Formats: sequence, structure tokens, C-alpha cells
Amino acid sequence: MRGLRRASSAERARLEDFQRAAYARTEATVGARAIPLEWDYGEILEQCEVWFDESDGVLTGVLILRVLEQELFLESIATAPEVAGSGRGRVLLEATFERARELGKRRVGLITNGLNPALSWYRRMGFSIDREEKQPGRLVIHMSADVPAI
Repeated sequence: MRGLRRASSAERARLEDFQRAAYARTEATVGARAIPLEWDYGEILEQCEVWFDESDGVLTGVLILRVLEQELFLESIATAPEVAGSGRGRVLLEATFERARELGKRRVGLITNGLNPALSWYRRMGFSIDREEKQPGRLVIHMSADVPAI
């Protein structure tokens, strides 16, 4: 994918460190553990496509994509705190749709916390709520979007 590269299993510690820093904002806002910080990143690297967005060797964003039969599932989209609001999230989301097209998928799904400020951003980017799921300490929002044609 344009400007992104696949992460290797040897980069697990770098991925974990990045995710902790990137999701600290979300945790502070929602007052709960961010779902991606509950994962075993060894399993994530084995089961998913992990893409790094780098600038001059500095990791500025991470995409974690799970290829499912009916859709491409956006497990995680995260930007470094220092690039928040710069448009890197949009670039990563466009790369997600690009990858879905490459794989012949027509939909992208994701989940997020109902208190996540990114919820309104996802809506602006074309995602709609499919269902809500109450879990202990959080409301999980299941969303999906059609993959835009080129």
C-alpha cells in the first residue's frame, strides 16, 4: 500500500510501544482500557496484516487489518500523538479502503468504544452503526462502511 510497509514479527515491541502511546489519549477520554491494548500482539502479527506508516524512520501510524470472508476488518487505526489532527488518520483510512479493493472486499468493519471521540470521525468518513453491544465498563459500537469505488 502506498507509503506503508508491512511490520514483521521482530517489530512486536515497537508495535506495542506505539499502540500504548497512541491509545493513551483514548483511554483518558473514555475512562476505560482501550480494546487494542488488551490484545496479544504476537497473535495479532500472526493473524492480521500490520502496516506501519513511517516518516524519516519515525513511526507515525499503524493499521491493523484482519481479512475476513465477507469484509476487511479494521482492528486498529492509530496515529502518534504528535501527528494527531494532521490528516494522517485519513491517509490510513484511505489505505484501508485501498487494501479492501485489492482483496476484492466491498465492506470495511470496525468496533469502537461508544465514548470514543473518533466515533463522529468514523461517521464523517462513511461508517454507519450496525449494532451496539454492552460489555462490562463499555459500550462497544460495531460499524461498517462500503468500500468507495475508485
